[in-house]
Amino acid sequence: MGQPEIRKTVCDICLANCGVDAWVQDGKVVKVEGSPECPNRGRLCVKGYANRDYIYRADRLRTPLRRVGERGEGKFEPITWDEAYTEVARRLNACKAEYGADSVAFYAGYTKWFRTMFHRFVHSFGTLNYGTESSSCFQAMRLADILNGGSLSREDAANADLFLAWGFNPFYSSMYSFDQMEELQRKGLKILAIDPRVTPFSQLADLHLQIKAGTDGALALFFGQYLIAHDAVDHAYIEAHVHGYPEYAEYVRDFTAERVSTITGVPVEKLNRAAQMLVDNPRFAIHEGAAPITHHRNGVQNFRAMMALSAISGNYDRKGGNIPTEFSNPRMNADYDLADEDFIQEVRPKNAKPKIGSERFPVWSELIDEFQAMDLSRQILEGTPYPVKAVFGLGMNVRMFPGDGKLFQALKAVDFFVDVDIFMNETAKYADIVLPACTSFERSQFQGGFMGHYFNPYTIRYLQPAIKPLYESKSDADILCELAEYLDLNDPLLRRGYDACSRRILRKVGVTFSDLQTSSAITRIPGKEPYQPGDNTAFGYRTPTGKYELASEVLRKYGYDPLPTWRPSIDEADRDKYPLQLTAGGRLPQHFHSRFQNSSIHKAFDNGPKVDLNPADARKYKIHQGDRVAVESSYGKIILNANLTHAVEEGAAFIYQDYPDADVNSIIGPDHLDPISGFPGYRSVCCRVYKVKAEEAAV
Repeated sequence: MGQPEIRKTVCDICLANCGVDAWVQDGKVVKVEGSPECPNRGRLCVKGYANRDYIYRADRLRTPLRRVGERGEGKFEPITWDEAYTEVARRLNACKAEYGADSVAFYAGYTKWFRTMFHRFVHSFGTLNYGTESSSCFQAMRLADILNGGSLSREDAANADLFLAWGFNPFYSSMYSFDQMEELQRKGLKILAIDPRVTPFSQLADLHLQIKAGTDGALALFFGQYLIAHDAVDHAYIEAHVHGYPEYAEYVRDFTAERVSTITGVPVEKLNRAAQMLVDNPRFAIHEGAAPITHHRNGVQNFRAMMALSAISGNYDRKGGNIPTEFSNPRMNADYDLADEDFIQEVRPKNAKPKIGSERFPVWSELIDEFQAMDLSRQILEGTPYPVKAVFGLGMNVRMFPGDGKLFQALKAVDFFVDVDIFMNETAKYADIVLPACTSFERSQFQGGFMGHYFNPYTIRYLQPAIKPLYESKSDADILCELAEYLDLNDPLLRRGYDACSRRILRKVGVTFSDLQTSSAITRIPGKEPYQPGDNTAFGYRTPTGKYELASEVLRKYGYDPLPTWRPSIDEADRDKYPLQLTAGGRLPQHFHSRFQNSSIHKAFDNGPKVDLNPADARKYKIHQGDRVAVESSYGKIILNANLTHAVEEGAAFIYQDYPDADVNSIIGPDHLDPISGFPGYRSVCCRVYKVKAEEAAV
């Protein structure tokens, strides 16, 4: 038996991509630890420490598979890679020949590291129909930021006096950010937490506003009204760099503390105290919580209202405020030019049909270079404006879709469905061909930047595989490059493989790919200095007016309200019949989407699907801890256990997603969407909760 050897790799279970020291002995991972030189500072969350279990799970896909039963049955036979590639190429090219390249929809779920190559692959195939799980996860936040200021922004909490933590719970989803915030708080940073739930982070805050889910926009408009009324706005910045301020100022006048207290459920005194924190601490940074803010039918406008505070206070593109940042596909926060956009667009098809969802969500279609996947099922089943006959999925997870039974129907209806994944899951069971992907421990990967807002992002490194790919699995990137050969795509670069593509993407960085391959060390980008706040402001923002747009000209063009207007996000169901507000989503430390559902660590920490109820509501409906209850909406019902907790406010029912045996998405209508972004309103659904009889409870 050989001696253990530490090999540097990354945990790719979630987007944080924490550095990992993998202890490898005789070709097998025997222990994992956090890498001390990475932003996680040598620590991992429970998911990260469970990587050995994740890698060696019994339900790993071991070989390519071909369906032999009905779709959804999960009956397959093993085949060779050559047989799989040949079949996939034959079927996709047949669809292309008969119906056009746009008849194939390409979709990427977790993870994100290969997406630049996948996007190019889709373009080389001849279509714009590239979609991702960001249709319901991230891109609505980016869309709102683009509408306002032309780009994403990041909070400069390290130089702020006040941190507005809107939907921020790093203890569960970005562990090392929690430590950073504790450090900054000890140095004097004030924290205002805004969250419908009591969380570890909300308990750290100087003040916590426990608002009703989906009322963030109304709260933000009240803050705007308060700042204007107290002459705490930056008049010089507004005059020079803000578009639509007079309209905005007039609109927010009606958002008084009394009115907003009724909307949000927060007492007037507490609202005023929070608003005064902004006045007393004029240098404030806003955390841009993606899913908590945008998973509502008015999500984009709520988000725009929240970020408008940065503009009217003069904190946009200013030290201690919110700093514009570049978006890159391989690593969203790399913050330097990876030439990834050139890599994607140089093969963009010129005569492709409009992306899926373009008619229904024109703003999304103009500003986001992905199809809106929330319209995929409808287009497959209706065949309008053109037919979609095949789906190619990489890590596709049906549980990311509301009313997910509709997507199952759609996957049954297509002529051909191929899915790439690490595990055999519900989605893969509907595929005609299943291809086995490997984990991050089993592949090469360059990593640009790191998650964690308070670390220097101007870094890069190349990671070699810690172990050989298990069984017959391959990396997602290798699968795409090899399949490009079988499809006979007119893309010599893609057909040369991952390393050749990486060299092209990195050509502007100033670090040679060959140098990166020789070491796993983190490399500082030569000559790259941190962005200087004010640079974007000096040259104008990437909006139609060149200014920060409180009144969006893009929204105006398509007939939407140009201002960040407030509308209730709750559905129109009968509130007498459905008196509670269902909120789906959130994260548990040991849980990340359905890929971690069968982990032994997850099972050890989790006692199954449950609905969180406030004890006052439980008493009203005669429900006790652990009772089997039905949660019912106008769209359907699920049965699960009751969990009584003061972590949720009265009038709310909270359910974590991704439980196949109690899937909350199945009782959220597939058309319960934000009209601007197409994002599902997971967190604003009317429901009722009641105790079920013994025979129903056993179901």
